[in-house]
This record gives sequence, structure tokens and C-alpha cells, in this order.
Amino acid sequence: MKLSPILCFTNSREAAHRLFLLVQLFGGVQAAEFSSRLSPAERRNTLKELQQGKIQLLISTDAAARGIDIDGVKCVVNYDTPQYIRTYIHRIGRTARAGKAGLAFTFLLGVQEKNFLQMVSEAGSPGIQKQIVKPNNLKGLEARYEQTLQQLADVIKEEKSK
Repeated sequence: MKLSPILCFTNSREAAHRLFLLVQLFGGVQAAEFSSRLSPAERRNTLKELQQGKIQLLISTDAAARGIDIDGVKCVVNYDTPQYIRTYIHRIGRTARAGKAGLAFTFLLGVQEKNFLQMVSEAGSPGIQKQIVKPNNLKGLEARYEQTLQQLADVIKEEKSK
């Protein structure tokens, strides 16, 4: 779908870091982390690399993303469900700038769906479409994902021991 660059939001810097590590270990996508774990200089450099097309996926916390303007974002992914409509609007507003089209995806568990859809509906959003990911669609990735999760656990354990 050629959606790069993609901006992906999490609800915490720990979640952003874990997701970044997971994507790195899984491979195939040039990803970067954007959170308060990084110094201001590192964040500026990351944004520069995103603008240059060196990064396809930027995984960010809401706090780190406030006040930044990233040109050309074609897709926003809410990896963690935003709890408030203002957060949702702020996140998805990073795409479709200046009248351009953009996509936004929000990953939801079944138990989150009703509250999220009600929140978005009450805000007047007309364009929500439900996309169900069927387990059969992921069958071929299962073994690799399990292996990558184990590697992630090892990396996090090693980071904590430092």
C-alpha cells in the first residue's frame, strides 16, 4: 500500500520501546523510537531521518509527538487505544495534512471496541470502518513471532540488568 512513512502511537514510553525492539527484531521495516527515552538531539535526528525517508515507521508516545509537524505522513497507527477523543484527534491529525488523504488504524481488543466506537461517534467522525484480522491470516507468521517475542524478552532482561 506504500504507506511509508507511518507514525505509530503507544500510550507509554515503555510500550513504545518494547514495540520498537519487537519490530527491530522481527525485521523488514526501518523503524525508530521517539519518546522521552531519547535526548532532544536524538529526537531531532530521528525526525530528520524520517523526513529523508530513512525511517519507514516511527513509534512514538503522545507526549513526544506534541508540537511536532511531520510532512508526508500517510498513515497513523494507534497501537494502543487512545483513552480520550482529544488524544485520538491529535494522533490522527498527523496524517491528511493540507487537504491530502491519509489513513488511520486503531488496534482494538474486543472489549475495547464498544467504548472506542462510542467515543469516536460522539465526536462526529463519519469514516470508521471495522477490519477484523482473522487468525488464519496470521498462521504463517506465528512461529516467527513466537521466536521474536522470546528474543524480545531476552533483550529486555539484558537491558534491565545494566
